[in-house]
Formats: sequence, structure tokens, C-alpha cells
Amino acid sequence: MNKVWSLEDVKKVLIEAGRKTGFQCEDVPVVISTRMEKTMGSFYFKMRGETMEPHSFRFSSKLLDGTYEREVVTQVILHEYAHYYVNMRDQKNHNHDEVFKEACRDLGISDYTYFKELVELKPKKGYLLLCGTCGKTLGKRRRTDAVQNIVKTKVSSCCHAKIKIKAAVF
Repeated sequence: MNKVWSLEDVKKVLIEAGRKTGFQCEDVPVVISTRMEKTMGSFYFKMRGETMEPHSFRFSSKLLDGTYEREVVTQVILHEYAHYYVNMRDQKNHNHDEVFKEACRDLGISDYTYFKELVELKPKKGYLLLCGTCGKTLGKRRRTDAVQNIVKTKVSSCCHAKIKIKAAVF
């Protein structure tokens, strides 16, 4: 098993990156989320008129629970710091553009911007929406209230028939 990271461990990496760039982020809240499943980290900001203000760094608890090697965790944390750094410095959302990638390289991390292959997605319960006449799959939903609303108010686009629901895992 790899190192289990604490909130303080994450903050140390962010503070060190701030020292390296001269762009501190000690006042930006860091949140560890149990709900993040499709991404390992994110940096949020708010727009106040023309001014971009940092809101928070968020990291998946799965990233920090010892599943991943130190290098992977450090790269994700620094990746999110790079978003903070270029966005706050330039007051512009750079997403994953060349400016962002250059900041990644300056921080000593890969400019490869996605780590999705490291995130194991687990199937969850949901509902398939099916045409009542031909059985064609029309869509998938997870929320019961959304499914009930669709069944009450819509008909299938293929046969203009009632929509049926079927419990599924996807």
C-alpha cells in the first residue's frame, strides 16, 4: 500500500509550489471529497465582475487513500495548482491551453492533462428508458424523479409510444 495523504500533506505540496512560483495559495480552501468519482482533482474559481477569485481546491478521497503512488498524487496536486497559478496570474481561464501546459512543465510535472485512465469507474444502479412499442433504448437516468417526470410527460421519438423503464446497472 502507498502513502495515505492527509489534508496537511496536500497543503504542504501546494504551499511549496507557491514558494517556487512566488504565487501563494495558503488562503485558498482545500477540500477532500468522497463524491468525486470521475476526476481526481479540481480548482474552482468565482468571477466577481471582471475579477477572477479563487474558491477552492478539491481532491478525491480516492486519490489520497493510498491507492496511488506518491508521484501520481503529487502530479495531480501540482496540476491543480497550475490551474490556480495561471488563472489567477492572468485573470483568465486557461483550461488546458499552451500557457497552462508551460506552467506544468515549469513545475516539473507532465503537461499531459488527463488522468482518467487511473480512475476506476464503478457501475451504479440506474434506469433505462425504453420505447413501449419497439423496445429501443432511448436514454439512461440515475435519478428516480427524472425518470418519473420523463415517463409522465414524454413519448418515444421513434414510435411516439409510451416510455417504459427498466432497472439497470451502468
